[in-house]
Amino acid sequence: MSSLINRSRKSELREKLLANKLLLLRGPRGSGKRTLVREVLQELGKGTVEVDLSTRKLRKKFKALSTEEKEALFASGEFILLNETQYLEDLQELIEQVLSGKWKGTFVLSCSFDPVLDEVLKEVLVLQGLEIYIDTISFYELTSYLSLPEVDKNMEQRLIFGNYPKVVAEGSNGEEVIELLNEVLESQFGVNTRVNKQDKLMRALAVISHHVGEPVSYNEIASKSGLDNETIERYVDLLVENGILIRIPTLYSGHRYELKKTHVIFFSDNGIRNAVIRNFNPIEFRLDLDQLWKNWLISERIKWNRMNGRKANYFFWRTHTKQMIDFIEVNETGKFAYKTTWDKKKKVKFPAMFGELYPDYSQHTLNKSTYWTFLSKK
Repeated sequence: MSSLINRSRKSELREKLLANKLLLLRGPRGSGKRTLVREVLQELGKGTVEVDLSTRKLRKKFKALSTEEKEALFASGEFILLNETQYLEDLQELIEQVLSGKWKGTFVLSCSFDPVLDEVLKEVLVLQGLEIYIDTISFYELTSYLSLPEVDKNMEQRLIFGNYPKVVAEGSNGEEVIELLNEVLESQFGVNTRVNKQDKLMRALAVISHHVGEPVSYNEIASKSGLDNETIERYVDLLVENGILIRIPTLYSGHRYELKKTHVIFFSDNGIRNAVIRNFNPIEFRLDLDQLWKNWLISERIKWNRMNGRKANYFFWRTHTKQMIDFIEVNETGKFAYKTTWDKKKKVKFPAMFGELYPDYSQHTLNKSTYWTFLSKK
């Protein structure tokens, strides 16, 4: 089914492929980057050379090619698709050579993890519109294909199994999600970055999973996973940079009751979160339904903004007396505060203190009757 879903970035990808000599395609492993590029190039009827760099053996073989051999390889197609280029030690040099016109053809460099590039080149790629981020399938894309009533009826599947294309295409399959998780954790995160303590990283992710949407300190995660604070912070940084986790800071205005230096952590995909704790039970048997709902809503909202090129700042708010706002978004249209609940009959009360401290923030409740405008509001 996923190949039939019209990905929102498809037309943008087509236009940029025809107008540029290079595109950097970023997004989580398994988000459908390669499939999307193949679809567009097939529709364009363009000859394509595809190089897989996902294994050490393949990268070694590519690196051993002489300049003449690379030139012959690249010249055999109008488009050159290089997959998993974050592993290339000379990626910076390759990009500079393409931009300078050394290589003929249009290069599509697909990265599942953040590539090692200097800040100047990163800025150039962004400013020139040469970087596209491909998320997992979004609520908007799915509803455009199936209709809102159909997606709403099958919401449980998204809360439990997530939105990776392979999972959406093949239906309810926890094993597929666990396989995706293992593939991510067993991989290098880039050319120089490998996680050596995978068992402890998994324990750290389990701690985060049980604290989704709640303030959690690196010290707490470290003490429960057998790692030090510095290592936990490095691992979380890596997972945030590479599209696995979402970290949101607290909103603080100097009031003595507000939490100051803390954050909440979400997973970018519910399925990955449930794979970490090996829990794919139906929602009627879950004690964490509100956590699942909150995680899905917030990850989808961030995905929607990114998909539409909208800049926004995100926060949560909490006091030492445990008054809390689940999610805050500040963008060019205004300031919005949200509390979430799965149960549409439940009356949600907003903290009076928040209204006093932040009177210019509009307050909204997200439940099964109100969420769809939140996930499609520009």
